[in-house]
Amino acid sequence: MGVMSRCVGDVFVVRREGVLVAEPTGGLARRDADAPPQSWFATIDDETAGLPLNSSGRVSAEIELLSPVPDSGVIGRVVRLSPAADAIESSKGLWQARRDDAMDLLELVPDGWQPYEVRFGELDTHGREAFVGTLFPVPVEVIDAVLGAGREQLVRIEPWLEPHRTDGCDRSAT
Repeated sequence: MGVMSRCVGDVFVVRREGVLVAEPTGGLARRDADAPPQSWFATIDDETAGLPLNSSGRVSAEIELLSPVPDSGVIGRVVRLSPAADAIESSKGLWQARRDDAMDLLELVPDGWQPYEVRFGELDTHGREAFVGTLFPVPVEVIDAVLGAGREQLVRIEPWLEPHRTDGCDRSAT
């Protein structure tokens, strides 16, 4: 497999089966201690620059992707870690009355969007949140065609990986 491009994304650095990996944050600032492994991850060498060994918070990673990107598992390797951008934009909580509408939309999320996480859960004291994490960005037109108008009021859709500067990070989610 050859290197396709470089992408950036916020990650949690986790030791899985004795190996350091970078997993998507799912839009969270802190990692839950018992969080299950994610569908996709990037490997991290112990000498990777900027390695935050003692933190369960998110950091930003520059990742060299493999080509082609696999259906799950290792997508590449981390070449650089740095502090994550400031605050993650918090979602508006859903009213309980819209819970069923949001759950219905989550069931429509296709595998072609390469979802790494589809969740519905508590959002502290602000209510509930419906979230879809995709491996790569999905065009707004495609999201609207599948989930319909007004979906942004119910479901937050966020890609894990974005192009690094001018690199053409794979955008295979269509």
